[in-house]
Amino acid sequence: TWLERAHVPRVLAISLTLLFDVLALAGLIALVGRSLSGFQEAVPRYQRAISELVLGMVDLLRAQGAPVEPSDLEARGEPGWFLRVFGDLLRELMEFVSHALLVVLLVVFMLFEITPARARLAVLLGSRQGRLWPLAQADEKIQRYLVVKTVLSAITGVAFGVGLAILGVAFPVLWGLGAFLLNFIPSIGPAIATIPPVVIALLTLGPGAAAAAAVGCLSVNVVIGNVLEPRLMGEQFGLSTLFVFGSMLFWGWLWGPVGALLAVPLTMLLRDTLALAPSTRWLAALLASPDWLEAQRAAWGWTTPAGSIDAPTAPRGGDDLL
Repeated sequence: TWLERAHVPRVLAISLTLLFDVLALAGLIALVGRSLSGFQEAVPRYQRAISELVLGMVDLLRAQGAPVEPSDLEARGEPGWFLRVFGDLLRELMEFVSHALLVVLLVVFMLFEITPARARLAVLLGSRQGRLWPLAQADEKIQRYLVVKTVLSAITGVAFGVGLAILGVAFPVLWGLGAFLLNFIPSIGPAIATIPPVVIALLTLGPGAAAAAAVGCLSVNVVIGNVLEPRLMGEQFGLSTLFVFGSMLFWGWLWGPVGALLAVPLTMLLRDTLALAPSTRWLAALLASPDWLEAQRAAWGWTTPAGSIDAPTAPRGGDDLL
C-alpha cells in the first residue's frame, strides 16, 4: 500500500513486497538454524549438569530425613526435559516455514486481491449490508493489535538478548528470539520464555547470575506487559482473561504453536463477528472484558451497565412464592 501511494506500479510494488518477505523469512531461518544447532549440541551437557544438581538436592533432602530416592525423580522422566521446550517450538516453526513455496503463492494471490476486495467491501458497506461496517473496523483493530504486539515483542526479545549477553549467559540470541515469539502467547508465554535462560545461568554461572537473569527477565515482562502494553493497546484487546487462556488452548490444540501465537487476534475476530447480530451479542459479551462491554453497551442499546447487575429481590412469604 505504501509503495502504491508512492506511485510505484502495482506489479512492481507486489514484487518488492514479496522480495522483502522472502529476505526476512530467509534471515529468520538462518538465525533460528544457527542458534538451534548450537543449543542442541549443548543440551546433553546441560542435562548432565541438571542431573548432578538434582542428585545433590536429593542427598541434601535425605540428610534432612526426607524419604526421597533418585529413582523417584527418574520415574517422573528426564530431569532436563524442559530444556527442549524452545527447541521443539522452533522446530515446529521451521516445519511451518518449510512450506515456503505454498506460503509465497498464497501471499501473491492475497496481494493481488487487496484492491478488488476493497471495492467489493465498499459496495457491501454502501448497500443493505451496512452492518458489516463494524467488521471492517474490527479488521483495523486487529491490524493495530498485531503491529503493537510485534513491536513490543521485538523490544522484549532485544531486551532479553542484550541483558543475558551482558550477564554472560550462553545463547542470548536464542533466548531473545524465544522471548519475541512467546510474547505473542498471553500470560504464560513470557513466563515460559524466562525459565530456560535462568536454568542455563544457574548451571553455568551460578545462583547469583541466575537470580540476576530472573530479576532482569521478569522486570522486562512486567514493564512490557503491565505498563507499555495496556497504554498502547487501550481497549483494542478487550477480551476476558479466562477466554484468552481457553482460546490459546483451543487454537494451540488445533494448529500447534502457530495457533497459540494467533489465539488472541482470532478470538478478537470471533468476538467482533458475534457482536454484529443482536442474537449473538450475548456470546460476544461473554468473550469480552468489562471495559470493552461498557464501551459497546450504549451502541447496542443495552441499559444495564456492565458489572452492575442487581440480583432479584428475594420473596418474603408463601404468597409471594405462589
